[in-house]
Amino acid sequence: MEELARKDDQQSNLLAMQMEALYRGAPASAMSIFGGVLTILTYWSPSLAPMLTGWFACICVIAITHLSSAAMRPEFTIQQRWKLDWSPAAWSRLIRIVYFSSGTCWGLGGSWLLLQGDDHQTLVMCCIAMGAVTVTYPAVVYRPVFNLFQVPIFLAFSTAFAISDIEYSNLLAVASATLCVALAIIARSMGEQLSMAFRLLDTNRQLTEQLAARGSVLEEENRELTAQTLTDPLTGLANRRQLIEFLRRVPDRCAVLVVDIDHFKSYNDTHGHGEGDVCLILVAEALRHSIRSSTDLVARHGGEEFVVVLTEIDRDRALEVAETIRTNIQVLAAAHPQKIRRLVTASIGLAYRDEERQKSSSDLLIEADSALYAAKNGGRNRVETLSDIHPAAAE
Repeated sequence: MEELARKDDQQSNLLAMQMEALYRGAPASAMSIFGGVLTILTYWSPSLAPMLTGWFACICVIAITHLSSAAMRPEFTIQQRWKLDWSPAAWSRLIRIVYFSSGTCWGLGGSWLLLQGDDHQTLVMCCIAMGAVTVTYPAVVYRPVFNLFQVPIFLAFSTAFAISDIEYSNLLAVASATLCVALAIIARSMGEQLSMAFRLLDTNRQLTEQLAARGSVLEEENRELTAQTLTDPLTGLANRRQLIEFLRRVPDRCAVLVVDIDHFKSYNDTHGHGEGDVCLILVAEALRHSIRSSTDLVARHGGEEFVVVLTEIDRDRALEVAETIRTNIQVLAAAHPQKIRRLVTASIGLAYRDEERQKSSSDLLIEADSALYAAKNGGRNRVETLSDIHPAAAE
C-alpha cells in the first residue's frame, strides 16, 4: 500500500509539472485568433461570410477560454478570488477539452474551406494549419493534448483532399495522413523523454527537500551537542570549557570574580543533595541577573564555585557588580522561603586587569582565587581583592 501511494504521488507530481509547463505556453493561443483572421482574409466572400463568422467566433471562444483558465492558475494569478485550486487531474481534463475543441474546429472548418477554395487558397490554408500545429508542438510535454489537437486537423484535411478535385489531391491526402502518424510517433518519443526529465526533476526536488530537512535536524543536533559540551547541565550556565574559551578572547580591560557559596557542604549534609541542587540553581539565576548578558559571562567552575567575567569595565564598577552579586545571593532565602532552607551567603574574590594587559587569563584566575581565600579567612560573605582597595564587607 505504501509503495502504491508513493507511485500515485509521483504520478500526481508529474501531472502537476506537465500542467504547469503546458499552461506557460497558453499565450500562444492568441496565434489561433491571428490564424483565423488570415483565413477570413483569404476566403472572405459574401456567400461564405456566415460560415466564416461562426467559425471564427468558435476559434475566439476557445482561445479566450484557454487564456482565461491560464490566468486563473495559482502560479499566474494575483487576485486570490480568481484563483482556481484545482487538482492536476482537473486541469488536465480542462486542457484536453480545450485542445480537442480547437483541433476539431480547425479540422472541420479548415477542411470545409479546402473544398470551397481554389489552389492558391488551399495553399494558404495548408500553411495556416501547419503553423497552428507547429505553434502547439510544445504541448508534447503532455502528449494527449497535442494529439487531440493535431489528429482531428490532419485527418479532416486528409479526408477533404481525398474527395476534392484539386491537383495532386490524392497525394496530399496521403501526405496529410502520413504526417499525422509521424507527428504522433514523434510526440510519443518526445513526451516520454520530457516525462522522464520531469520525474528526475521531481526526484531531485524531493531529495533536496529531504537533505534540507536532514540538514536542519543535524544543525539542531549540533546546537544541542554544542550546548551540552559548553553548558553546565544543572544550572544552565557556561561550564569550565566555555569559560576558558571566553577568557582567551576577552578584552584587555576586564575583571574576574570567583564566587563561592559559604558553608555549602553543611547545607548539603543537613538538607540533602536535592535541596543543594535547588540552591545552586537559584544562586546561578542570581548571578545571571547581576551581569550584562550580552558582554559578560557566568560559569560554574565546579561544585559550589562560580566564575564571573566582566568585560570593558573599570575597577570601581567591577567592585560594585561584585557587591551586587553578594547582596543578591544573600537575599535569596527571603525571596524564596519555600526553596532555600536557610540563609545563604557567598564569598567573592576579585582580580582586575587594565588596558596594559599585564596579566594573563591564568593569572587573573589565580589572583581571584587567592582573593577568595582572603574573603573566606576574613569572615565570609564579603568581596575581597588583593589590591589596596578596602574590601566591601557585609553588614
